[in-house]
Amino acid sequence: MVFDRKKEIEKILPNKPIWQWSATDVALGIRHKAISSTEATKSVLDRIEKINPKFNAIINIMTQKALKQAKQADDLISQGIILSPLHGVPVTIKDNVDVKGERNTNGGVFKDRICEDDSTIATNFNTAGCVTIGMTNLPEFAIRWFSENPLFGRTLNPWNDNLTPGGSSGGAAAAVTSGMCFIGHGNDIGGSIRYPAYACGVVGLRPTWGRIPQFDPSSPGGRTFASEFFSIEGPLARTVNDIRLSLEVLSKGSLYDQVWVPAPLTYNDSKNKKIALVTEINGMQIQSSVKENLIKTAKWLQEDGYIVEEIQLPEFDIAAEVWGKILIAEKTTMIGHYVDDYGSEDVKKAWQGMIYGSPGAKDMREYMLAIAKRDQLRRIYNEILDVYPVIILPVSGKEPFTHGDDLKGNDYFKEVIMPAQIPLLALVCLNYPSMSVPTGLKNGNIPQGVQLFASDYRADLCMQVAEDIERHAKMPFRFEV
Repeated sequence: MVFDRKKEIEKILPNKPIWQWSATDVALGIRHKAISSTEATKSVLDRIEKINPKFNAIINIMTQKALKQAKQADDLISQGIILSPLHGVPVTIKDNVDVKGERNTNGGVFKDRICEDDSTIATNFNTAGCVTIGMTNLPEFAIRWFSENPLFGRTLNPWNDNLTPGGSSGGAAAAVTSGMCFIGHGNDIGGSIRYPAYACGVVGLRPTWGRIPQFDPSSPGGRTFASEFFSIEGPLARTVNDIRLSLEVLSKGSLYDQVWVPAPLTYNDSKNKKIALVTEINGMQIQSSVKENLIKTAKWLQEDGYIVEEIQLPEFDIAAEVWGKILIAEKTTMIGHYVDDYGSEDVKKAWQGMIYGSPGAKDMREYMLAIAKRDQLRRIYNEILDVYPVIILPVSGKEPFTHGDDLKGNDYFKEVIMPAQIPLLALVCLNYPSMSVPTGLKNGNIPQGVQLFASDYRADLCMQVAEDIERHAKMPFRFEV
């Protein structure tokens, strides 16, 4: 009897339209010629044509370029060449990094900027044999937790028109959950991967600094402290294993990023079943539904044999303040004049609210003391993570914001929005790998989720726990529209 690998693979692949598959299944099907990259790409492009006019997640659809890349991926497969675990898989790139020959508008701000070369993100996707089908929407200057701008308009949350899809990677999150791509690229300097993932009910990973190289040829100057250590590239996807494969692809090193670290993606240590649960955080109120969801998720993990212990996070709110003193001070200096000169009235209002709610350092001394405080806080948290390898906490203290919440004025920003985002901001300051993991839907149209973090370069530990959560949650996606 002759073993037919292709037929065996076909038996285990999903019996539904390709655009609904996971990236893992698509890659498996392409690798074993059960499907082609061209078939997968056309399936996604058909889905985009049907629903993107409503959701407005992808603002630059690169149809011909994508079909050409898909054919190249198929030609390599026919020669027995597989470039990566995501060979031939369609992906999207956020419209604030460079893709050769395409616009990098940074949320519609630089509408005439055409990229002369690829960013490290585009390069790593290309060398992995992925297919870039388009660029996703974001707010101007990527500085809101909402995704809209005057040039491209508003991205809708596929689950609920009244809710934000998150920002600034809201287009990526909306595209992933609704089946317009398998992997969405995002970046995170204040929660911009994890918050959209939370708002749209998908998985989002912010790796440790230095894990994924960063460089855009259209911005060749050196980076400031926050740009180098706080701004992190990462993937959004529908499954944890899709995130795992994306991290492998995107973390390939580059000569153009001097802080890239060749850390291993996995380690040989045994799986530690002891984790910490956080349901109270100083300086913020946690909405009852958010707390109940944390407790529900912890019970799932206990059923799986985890030892879950509730703890308090020392000076976690101070870490969020340190984020503000460093990040807001730098951004005010570096891009404040661009916001004033080129920004819409909405982004100016949101930016002023953020400054009011989380003021930056008032002088160089306070700025330097904030950097020193960050160093002290990381030593404290290294000790905690030595006892609890993974910590589970809220993504945000509130359910996803409703559209326009960040335009309600400075007081609303200071009293409601910024306190709710302490879990996002503090982990940017501390810069541990952190994940947003969906856990279900409230009332059928409000995504719920939790956040996990671990020690430096141990995103693998987050993913181990996230896969156990994923198995219990059985998170649906917005496929019926």
